[in-house]
Amino acid sequence: MQSPNWILWNMFLSAIPVGLVYLWTYCIRHYSLKRRGVHWLAFTPLIVLWVAFLPNTCYLLTEWRHFLFDRDFVEMRDAAGSDRTLMLHVARQGLFFLCYSGFGVLCLLYAIRPAEQFLTKLRVQKALWMVPLFLFTSLGVYLGLIVRLNSWEIVSRPLGVWDTTLNALSSSLVVKTVVVFAFLLWICYEIASVWADGLTLRIKQKRLV
Repeated sequence: MQSPNWILWNMFLSAIPVGLVYLWTYCIRHYSLKRRGVHWLAFTPLIVLWVAFLPNTCYLLTEWRHFLFDRDFVEMRDAAGSDRTLMLHVARQGLFFLCYSGFGVLCLLYAIRPAEQFLTKLRVQKALWMVPLFLFTSLGVYLGLIVRLNSWEIVSRPLGVWDTTLNALSSSLVVKTVVVFAFLLWICYEIASVWADGLTLRIKQKRLV
């Protein structure tokens, strides 16, 4: 299992695209659409950074691999059947990974939701930007998890990232995996979005009572 420092670092990276999406939607809304002389293309670097860091939210979903497949956890689960102390320890670890991945889902939701609301007001078709966005995000998770690339390398060594990406996409298996995972991420996002809408409605109802 990762050290607490790495866990906090991963959570920090997951929160970055949340801040970036609010920043670029705010900037375009207030400095471009309100005719203050700034073209929206001026904020392209912010949007690129947002897309580059977005896979960090989904990366937390893959952390379940440690709980499910790491030898220490497997041995602990096998021994927990006859040891109540280990059973409680397994339950605590399972709860931790649930909260850990849940944080990633919330970051995914709130890293995309403001963009969806903003672009919907501009009457941009959802599929036109969500399909490539989730494909890029899925590809980013693959590059981070398997190839071990970092988000900031798109700035520090863009040509290396480009070559690595092209090499990865030359494999039909990788392409299929990326497409399937992108579809699953989209479903996860839509479910989380419905949950957020329901929670918001519930809060409003409570306030009216």
